[in-house]
Amino acid sequence: MKLKILRRTAEKSKMRAVLAGNPNAGKTTLFNALTNSNLRTGNFHGVTCSASEKTHGGITYVDAPGLYALNTYSMEEVAAAEEIKKADIIIDVADALTLENSLNLTKKLISYGKPVVLYVTKLNQLKRRGGSLDGEKLSRMLGIPVFTCPPKQFKKAVEEGINFSVKRENLNFKDCYKAGRSSLSRADKLFYNRYFALAFFLVAIAAMFFLAFHPIMPGALLKDLVELAVCEKLSGAITSKMQSEALISLVSEGILGGAGSVLSFLPQLAILYLFLTLLDESGVTSALSFCADGFFAKVNLSGRAAFSLISGFGCTAAAIMTTRGYSTENAQRRTIAVLPYIPCGAKLPVFLTFLAPMFENPFPAVTCFYLAGLILSIAFSAFLKGKKEDMLSEVTPIILPQFKAVGKKLYFYLKSFIIKVSGVILAFCIISWLLSHFSFTFQYVETDESMLAAISRALTFLFYPMGITDWRLAYAALCGFIAKENVAATVGMLMPAGTGLTLSSSVAMCAFILLSPACVSAFSASCKEAGLKFTLKCFAVQTVIAFLGAYLIHLIFGL
Repeated sequence: MKLKILRRTAEKSKMRAVLAGNPNAGKTTLFNALTNSNLRTGNFHGVTCSASEKTHGGITYVDAPGLYALNTYSMEEVAAAEEIKKADIIIDVADALTLENSLNLTKKLISYGKPVVLYVTKLNQLKRRGGSLDGEKLSRMLGIPVFTCPPKQFKKAVEEGINFSVKRENLNFKDCYKAGRSSLSRADKLFYNRYFALAFFLVAIAAMFFLAFHPIMPGALLKDLVELAVCEKLSGAITSKMQSEALISLVSEGILGGAGSVLSFLPQLAILYLFLTLLDESGVTSALSFCADGFFAKVNLSGRAAFSLISGFGCTAAAIMTTRGYSTENAQRRTIAVLPYIPCGAKLPVFLTFLAPMFENPFPAVTCFYLAGLILSIAFSAFLKGKKEDMLSEVTPIILPQFKAVGKKLYFYLKSFIIKVSGVILAFCIISWLLSHFSFTFQYVETDESMLAAISRALTFLFYPMGITDWRLAYAALCGFIAKENVAATVGMLMPAGTGLTLSSSVAMCAFILLSPACVSAFSASCKEAGLKFTLKCFAVQTVIAFLGAYLIHLIFGL
C-alpha cells in the first residue's frame, strides 16, 4: 500500500496521522517539522499533555501525549490512546537511546492492524556513545517502514508517498541495533544528585534575577532604553504634531503610557524566559523533578510537580495544562490550587512598577517575592488533604541545549508577549482611557470626574487597610484579575508621575498581586482541567487570602 498524499485530493481531508510514542521521544519536534508549527518542546517528560492537531498538505497530523502502553496510567495517556484509536496512520516516534524499550509500544501499535511507520530520533546522541542502528534491517524485522533521516527528509517522504508493503523477516534485534555505552555521563551523575541539582537550580535562579533586575545589568539597562524610546521619544514625536487635547492624552497616556510602559519590560522578561528555556532544554528541569520527589512527597506532591511549578514562572495557564499528566484527579487539583502563588512572567512588570521607586536596587526585593511565591505554593500544598501522587516519568539525559531550539522557543515567548501587549493590553488601555476621561453624559472631563472614578471609588474601601486610598490604584489592582500586565499598564496610564505610595503600601500591593488568583486565561485552563465549581472555590479562597495577606503585610511593614 502506498500513500499518495499529493495526488489523492479527495482522500486528503479524511486522512488522520497520529504521532505516538513514549514521553520525551521527540514527537512534538517532528510535528512542528511536518506542519510548520511552533508548539512547545523540551528535554523532559510531560511537555505535551493534550493532543494538538493541524492540517497540512491535506493530512491532519495529531501530536498525541506520550504513553508507555495502551493500558493507560495517567490522564494524558488516556488522551493519547483515544487519538490512536481514531488514527488512519500511526507515526510511531521512538528514542534511539531507549529503542529496545520503545519497541514494546511499537509492537502493540502494529497489532492494531493500522498502517504504522516508525521514526527514530536522537541518532546523533546514539552515535556519540558508540551505538548504531541499521534502519533497513529493523524495518524488515518489524515489517513496517522505518525512517532514520532528519525531519525535513521524512516530511518529503510523506509527501511523495510511503510504501507500507514491507516484507517481514526473522531477524535478531541485536543485528539491527547496538546500544553503545549506556552508563550515566558525568553530567547525569552530577544533576541526579539531589544536593547538586538543588544548589544549581538556586544559583541559576539567582543569576537570572541578578541579570534581569540589578541596575547595572542588561535587563534593567535595556528596560530603561526601551522606556525612553517608547514612552518619551516616540510619544513626544507623535503628540507634537497633534492639536486635540483628547487625542494627545489618548496617545501619550492611554496607548504609549499604558501599553508602552508594559512593553518596556520586554528585556527583563527575555532574560527570565531565556533561563527557563535553558533549564528545560538541558534536562535540568527533569533532573530536578526526580531529585525533589522525596521532598515533595512530604507536602502531598510528587516530583512531577516540579514541572508545573517551574512552568508557572513563565505562565500559570500553561503550568495548569501540565497537570494533565497526573495519574489522579486529586493530585492534579491539589497542584492547580497552589500554582497561582508562583509568580508568572506577567507579575514581573507589576513588582517592578511598585518596588523600583522604593529601592535604588530592586533586585533583592523582587527576588524575595519570587522565592516567597515558591515557598508559599509548597507550604499551602502541605495543608491540602488527599492521596499522594506516585511518580512515573521518563529519565532524560543532561545535554547542552541547541542554540536553534532555544532561539525558537525564546522567539515564541517574546512574540506572544508582544502580541498580547499590542492586542489585549492595548485594547484594555484604550477602554480604560475612555472610561477615565468621559463622564456618564459622555462629556470629556478631568480624570477625577470620570465614570471610571465614580465606579472605582465604590470599591476603594477594600484597599484602605493596605494604606491605599487612591481609586486609581484600586482600579489597577482589580484589573489584575483579567491580566496581571493590566496593573502596570493602568498605573503607567493613570499615574505617570508615580504612585506616591509608602514602602509598606507598595509591598502590600505586591503581596496582593502575588497572592491573588491568576488571570482569565489561567481561570479558563483551570475550568477545563478541574471543573468550574472547583475553580470558583479556589478563586474565592485565594481572593480572601490575597486581601488578608496584603493587610497583614502593610501592618507589619508599617510598624
